[in-house]
Amino acid sequence: MMHCRDKVISVWVALISFLSSSHTDNSLALGFVISCHATKSLRKTKAPERFFSGSAMEESQNQEKECSQVKTSRMSSEGIVDIGINLTHRAFRNHWREVVQRAIDGGVATMILTGTSLETSRRSLQLAQQWFDETGSSNLYCTVGIHPHDAKSWNDATVSEMKQLLQHPLAVSVGECGLDYNRNFSSRKDQLFAFREQVKLAVELKKPLFVHEREAHNDLLKVFDEFDSELLPPIVVHCFTGSKEEAIEYIQRGYYIGFTGTICKHERGASLRDLLPSIPLEKVMVETDAPFMGFQKGRRSSEPADCIEVARKVSEVIDLPFARVCEMTTSTACNCFGIK
Repeated sequence: MMHCRDKVISVWVALISFLSSSHTDNSLALGFVISCHATKSLRKTKAPERFFSGSAMEESQNQEKECSQVKTSRMSSEGIVDIGINLTHRAFRNHWREVVQRAIDGGVATMILTGTSLETSRRSLQLAQQWFDETGSSNLYCTVGIHPHDAKSWNDATVSEMKQLLQHPLAVSVGECGLDYNRNFSSRKDQLFAFREQVKLAVELKKPLFVHEREAHNDLLKVFDEFDSELLPPIVVHCFTGSKEEAIEYIQRGYYIGFTGTICKHERGASLRDLLPSIPLEKVMVETDAPFMGFQKGRRSSEPADCIEVARKVSEVIDLPFARVCEMTTSTACNCFGIK
């Protein structure tokens, strides 16, 4: 008999296809065991009714009822969470499964795929779904959002399309969204508009925000200040490269900070290593932003498997056991993104 969780996710295969066609030392050796996936069931999500009719609608309703009665679980996993990888990037196109499996084998049990446009958000969700269908294991989740570089692509249909994607149980966050005043690939006006709209959406859906910020700290906070702080969802400032003062201000506001392999770089990571002890570990998450932010000798790009080394560097810098850092960052990520 098909489990409730499997049925719910299988319904979304058709939805993803519809959306796509409608638009042109390792961790095991060290012995730490992280069980953020253990005895977990995916969150129940009712698909928008307009996607179903007749018997399909009845099946969806039956599945929702069954979900309330059946407690599902999945195989226990060991490993940490990489909160940001760009698995849709061309660098991974022809061997993405191998990249994911290499990460899992190396101790990175959960990866959150970053959506930076409607296209990459749809594709990220497809990959997460495909992995689940092929393996029966939900190692992959995704975000749905419009990166500030793509803010100029925002149109009247963007929010409704994002809402549709975000109802899938593997879509856990709004983003990557924010402001980038370093490159300005979209005008600041377009960036601010797209960012505000995505904050509104996150507040409405009560989804965490996965935020990009480059040389726009003050304007980013001004946008957040337009909203009731008690209504704002969890906020993750990912791939942090700012100053100690900026990091502390984010933490004082209750935000989380994601650190990449940049902290492992001798010169470029020095300032980040200096500020890291000032950040409470419960506010820290680890990521690779793969294939970007490479730091391993012999290759310019990064892979999600490298996230273990990011956690190891955090451990070294703050002088806490590696297993403790793995446990804490994993727990923080799972709680923030609703991965139980």
